[in-house]
Amino acid sequence: MQRIVLPGAMVAVLTNAMLAVTAKADPSPTSTLSVSYAIAFWDIPLGHTDYDGRIGPDTYSAKAHFETNGVIGVFWKSVIDATANGGINAHFVSPAVYDSYSRNRGNPLQRVKVTFESGSSTVFADPVYDTTKYPVSEAQKKDAVDPMSAATSILTGAKADENHPCGTGAQVFDGRRRYDLKLIYLKDELVTLSNGLFVGIAHLCEIHYNAVAGYPQKIVNNRRAPPKIFADFVDIPARDAPDGRYIVPVKL
Repeated sequence: MQRIVLPGAMVAVLTNAMLAVTAKADPSPTSTLSVSYAIAFWDIPLGHTDYDGRIGPDTYSAKAHFETNGVIGVFWKSVIDATANGGINAHFVSPAVYDSYSRNRGNPLQRVKVTFESGSSTVFADPVYDTTKYPVSEAQKKDAVDPMSAATSILTGAKADENHPCGTGAQVFDGRRRYDLKLIYLKDELVTLSNGLFVGIAHLCEIHYNAVAGYPQKIVNNRRAPPKIFADFVDIPARDAPDGRYIVPVKL
């Protein structure tokens, strides 16, 4: 078991990472990757999020929890729980089912379930919401994955290589919105944490979020440069991971 503990930072920082390999009755072990992040603005806590994934030789399952707290939790309380599963190999993630439950402010609990099959996806929502006002076409949904599977793809380095050590990103459909996450590698840099628990080389990458569909048209058409987002990714060797390591962002 490998454990990394890192301190809080300005926006989002890894506070815990645990990697374990479990031997099963069959000869195929399963890796368990758990990561937790604290979200803050300067030193003001805003919330936290956790990811727990079980990665086998050709399948994966994952769950995540997000919750606001601190000052922002008083004015905007948000809780999201999501799960996903599907197929996986060293360079590809193929989602089967994504299921999420979210509650924002005083709104009723919203469930969204997306089922992927034969290159297409179907959406179940409770309460039902209008998908015709800001539609997402079947062509736009094609080859897109859900948010949990996108996170799994990035963490397992499915699209990472020598020239793109953070990967290249993901095309995402969450049941309502379709967007692209694009990762651009900038450089390797030394990351030294103030508590001395982690000192090492990380891959600094820039993250671009591009709205594709499911949003008001003025958002899709907005061509102004968005605020820059940067993340430091660290390679964690894991013999039983699909590509032999996990790529974990330690600071965003």
